[in-house]
Amino acid sequence: MRIKDITLAWFRGAADPVSLNTKCASMLVYGENGSGKSSFVDAVEYVLKGGKIGHLSHEYSGKRQERAILNTHRPETEKTRFAIRFQDDSELKIEVKPDGSSACSGAEAGETGDWEYRRTVLRQDEVTEFIHDTKGNKYSALLPLLGLGQMELAAENLRQLAKFITQESKLREVKSGLEQLEQRRKSVFGCKTDEEIAQTIQYLHGTYCSKEPATQDPLARCEEVATAIDLQMSQFTADQQRYLALHEMGQIALVSQVVAVRTATNKLVAIAEPLLAEKLAVLESTVTFAQKLEAEKEVICPACGKSIPAEELQAHVMAETKRLENVMATYNSRKTAAGILCGNLKLLQTHLAKSSIEQWRDSLSKAGFAKNLEYGKKVDTEALRSSLNEEGLQAVEKMLLPLVTTAATDSKDAPPDVKQLSADKKTVEMAASVIEATEQAAALRRAQALLDFIMCLENSIREEIRVRSEAVIKEISADICRMWSTLHPGERIEGVRLYLPEASDKAIEIGLKFHGVNQDSPRLTLSEGYRNSLGLCIFLAMAKREAVRDHPLLLDDVVVSLDRGHRGMIVEVLEQEFSARQVLLFTHDRDWYAELRQQLDSKKWVFRALLPYETPDIGIRFSDKTTTFADARAHLKERPDSAGNDARKIMDIELALIAERLRMRMLYLRGAKNDKRMAHDFLERLIADGKKCFQKKEKDGYTPYSEALEACDKTDRLLISWANRGSHTFDLVRPEAEKLIDACENALQFFTCSSCGKALWFADADGPGYCQCQCGEIRWRYT
Repeated sequence: MRIKDITLAWFRGAADPVSLNTKCASMLVYGENGSGKSSFVDAVEYVLKGGKIGHLSHEYSGKRQERAILNTHRPETEKTRFAIRFQDDSELKIEVKPDGSSACSGAEAGETGDWEYRRTVLRQDEVTEFIHDTKGNKYSALLPLLGLGQMELAAENLRQLAKFITQESKLREVKSGLEQLEQRRKSVFGCKTDEEIAQTIQYLHGTYCSKEPATQDPLARCEEVATAIDLQMSQFTADQQRYLALHEMGQIALVSQVVAVRTATNKLVAIAEPLLAEKLAVLESTVTFAQKLEAEKEVICPACGKSIPAEELQAHVMAETKRLENVMATYNSRKTAAGILCGNLKLLQTHLAKSSIEQWRDSLSKAGFAKNLEYGKKVDTEALRSSLNEEGLQAVEKMLLPLVTTAATDSKDAPPDVKQLSADKKTVEMAASVIEATEQAAALRRAQALLDFIMCLENSIREEIRVRSEAVIKEISADICRMWSTLHPGERIEGVRLYLPEASDKAIEIGLKFHGVNQDSPRLTLSEGYRNSLGLCIFLAMAKREAVRDHPLLLDDVVVSLDRGHRGMIVEVLEQEFSARQVLLFTHDRDWYAELRQQLDSKKWVFRALLPYETPDIGIRFSDKTTTFADARAHLKERPDSAGNDARKIMDIELALIAERLRMRMLYLRGAKNDKRMAHDFLERLIADGKKCFQKKEKDGYTPYSEALEACDKTDRLLISWANRGSHTFDLVRPEAEKLIDACENALQFFTCSSCGKALWFADADGPGYCQCQCGEIRWRYT
C-alpha cells in the first residue's frame, strides 16, 4: 500500500498543516540540515513503533517523548496531529495529546500492521546499525524474512518448558539428596541389593512383629518394625536409656566424614582457583541472568571475569560449564560430603540434648569438656553447611570428636539388647529411606527422560531452522552481493554475504573477502564509508523481500558518508531493484539532489525542495519550485554576499548536469580540472552552440530559441560581475543578490518545456541527432 501524502500539524518541526504530497509515486525531497524533512519520517516511525521515535529515546524527552514530539511553540488552541493518506484514499489520523499519549482514528491498523520498521525506514544513524549490532539481534531482524518465526517460537517454548521442568522437579536438589542417601546406604548395607535389603526387613519383621498379621508391603513392614522397636525402647530403664543415647552418639562416624570433606576440599583446591565454589554457584544462575540482558552490549561474565558481548553470554556459560565439568563433579562430591557431616552434627546435637544423659554431661563438664558441650549445643549446622572450611573442620575435630569418642567408650559395656535394638532401628530407618527413595529415583528418571526428549526436540527444530535459514540467507546474500557490486564495481572487496556462525543457534553474522582474505566481520577492515555502503545494501536486500506487498521505502539522509563516486551508483541500484516500489528519498546534499533530478525518471519520481527553517511558529515550508535557490534567498536579509555565492554554486552544479545531457563540446582540461569548470564556462559554450542547436517550435517550424539564449547571456554577465564580487570581496547588496538569483532561476527554467513540463532532453527526436521535450516544443541538436 503506497503513501499518497503525509500531513503534519504542530508535530516535531511542523507548525500550520504542511503536506508531503507524493501522488503515490516515488519522491525526492531536498532540504538543508534543520529544514524539517525528517519530521515526515518521524511520523511514519511513530506509527510503526507504536508511539515511539527511536532517535528521541533519551532521559530528556519525557515518559512518552512529549517534550520532543510536540512543537515547542504550539499555541494552546492548536492540536499536535498528523495524517497518512494511502493509495486507496484511506487515511490514518493520529492526535498527540500534551502528555504524549495519542489517539488513532481513520484507516484500519492493518494498513501498516505488517510494515516492519527495519525494512521500511532507514535513517542516517541507522545505516550501520545492522553491521554493528550483535549476532543475536541480527538474527532477530532477519527472522521474519526467514519465514521461520513459528518454528523459532516452538523452539523457544520448548527451551522454556525444559527450564520449567528442571525448576519444578528440583532435579539438582533431588540428585544431591539421592547421592547423600546412597553413601548412607553403603555405610549401613554395604553392597546389598534392594532384594537383599527387603529380605533383611522381612527377617526383622518376623523377629519383632511375629504376632502381627503378615504384611507384604516393604515400607509398611519397616514402619511396623520401627514401632515395635520404639515400644521396647520406651520400656528401657534409665541406665538403658543412657546407654542407648551414648551408643548412638558413639556410632556417628565423624572422623571418616571429616576426612571425606577434607579430601574433597583439597582436591578442589588443587585443580581450581580460590573462590571457585562461589563462582560455580554464580555460574548455575548466570543463564537466567543472560536471558534478562537487553540493552547491554558487553558484560562481565560472573564465572570467569571476561568481558564478552551480551548475546554470547549464554553460549559462553555453556562452554565454561563444560570446561569445568570435572571441577563441578568434585565440587558436588564435596557438597554431598559436607551435607552428610552437617546432618550427623545435627543428630549429635539431638542426642546431647536428651535428658537421659544429663548425669553424663555433668560429669564431662567437671572433667574439662564444658567448652566442648557448649560448642556442640550452639553450633549452627545450617550455616556450617554453606561455609564449611578447614577452620570449621578443625573445630569439629577439636570440640566434637572428643565427645563422640567418649560416648563410644562409655557405651562399650552397654547391654547387648540395647546395642541390638539400636542397630536394628538404624537398619530399619535406612531401609525405609531407601524404599521411599525408590519412587523418587523413578520420578527423577522420568523427569530426566522427559527433559532429554524436550531438549532433543528443541535441537531438532533448531537444526531444521538452520537448514531452512541457510537457503533464505543464501538468496539475501546474493542480493547484497549484487547491490554491493553495483555500488563498488571492480573493487577487491567481494563475496559479501550473511552466514550462520558455528555453535550458535540464534545468530547471524556478515562475512566478506578483503583483497583475497576472508573476513568474519566487516568491522575488521572496512572504513566507515564502506560500512555505510554495506549497511545500505543490507537494508535494501532485506526490503526487497517485501516487494510483493508494495510497501514504501523511506531513506533519510543515508549517503552522508558516501563519496561522490559511490553515491552516484545508488540511482542504478534503485532502478534495477526497486523500479516498481515507492521510494521516499530525503537528502540535505544539494549536489546530489541536483544530480538525482537529472538522473531519475520524472515519470516515476516527484521532486520537492524545502525552504530553510526559520522559527518554530513558522514551521516546515515547501518551495514552490524544485530548484534549491530557496537556500540562497534565505541569506538575503543578513548576508547578501552569501546569497549571491550560493546562487553561483547552484549554477555551477546545474549547468554541469545540463551540459552533460546536451552533449556539449567542452575544451579538454588536464586531470581533475574537467570537474572544476564553473557556470561561466558552461554558459559561454551553451550560448555559442545554442544559436544553432537550441530551438523552439513556431508555426513555420523550428527557430533559434533566442529568448532562452538572451536569458543565459544576462545571467552570465551577472555571474561575472556580481557573483564573483560576492565571493571575493563580500561587497554585494541585497537588490543585486535578488536580481542575480532571479536571473539564474529564470535561465534554468528555459530548459524545461512550459507546455508539457518535461526537460529538454526528455526524449530523442527525429533520430539520434536531436533531443526534445515530450511534446516537441523545444529541442536541442547535438553538436
